Amino acid sequence: MPLRISCRASNNDKHEWDITYFLFHDGKLYSAADDGKIMIWSADLVKLNEVQAHPCSVYCLVIHKDTLWSCSNDGTIKSWDAETLKPIQTLVENDEVEYWQLAILDNCLVAGDDKGNISVYKGDKLYGQINLAEPVKAMIVSDNMIFTVRDLDLVITEIKTEGENVQYGVKKTFMGRAPVTLIGDKLFAYSTREGKEIVINENNIVNNFKYAARITKGSDLIINALGGVKWGEKEHLFSGGWDKILKHWLITHNSPENVASLELDIVITVIQCGKQDQIYVGGADGHILRIDIVP
Repeated sequence: MPLRISCRASNNDKHEWDITYFLFHDGKLYSAADDGKIMIWSADLVKLNEVQAHPCSVYCLVIHKDTLWSCSNDGTIKSWDAETLKPIQTLVENDEVEYWQLAILDNCLVAGDDKGNISVYKGDKLYGQINLAEPVKAMIVSDNMIFTVRDLDLVITEIKTEGENVQYGVKKTFMGRAPVTLIGDKLFAYSTREGKEIVINENNIVNNFKYAARITKGSDLIINALGGVKWGEKEHLFSGGWDKILKHWLITHNSPENVASLELDIVITVIQCGKQDQIYVGGADGHILRIDIVP
């Protein structure tokens, strides 16, 4: 199953600086970058809309009930109409904090920052805050579990949003670093502290998030991005980074196999799985490519 470049964002339309985040929603790709812009693209990378959302880097995007949320190192969390990108509100403004990650848990907005805080918002109000000691460079949510990591430890925290105060408990810690991704609903993957290997674990609290596999030949250089997905009955993992090589790992019975690799002309900073057999890759200087799996 070889990989091929099917389309690419035009030089006239692309971001000016490095891509920081992708979100695939309702058949469209949302991109964020160090130029402070948010852009919306069709599945074949025709630009549909854009907004100068922040004066500096936009680090993360999340959509909830037709509202797009963005966060930045300018210390703000903002909301936008997910279709028109018209501004709705600035939820938070704090020039002493850089907000790096966003997620939705139990209809609450969850934000991770450079101080190691996880802030939980119900509507427009701060519901509670947790400090996990290490800055939150990467964050994913599975049910009521939040996976956070920078470059020392992957921490899995259970959060409950019932009652007057947020309730939480750390369930497991692994040595590792960003990036981190879910692979369907049964597995997750993250990079080792050295940044060149990939560890896969079962996403199951009952078996204590059991170790599944280790990819020792993930990259000769630092891995910047992971993208996991389950298409049909097959679990896939895509990886890339400073070596400019997109690697495709097919996971069978928790065992990964490198089934294809494709050398690109950009340093890979972001990977996002789209429709069946389509992968979006973002990188240095705002370049965005769609890679297809060829039958």
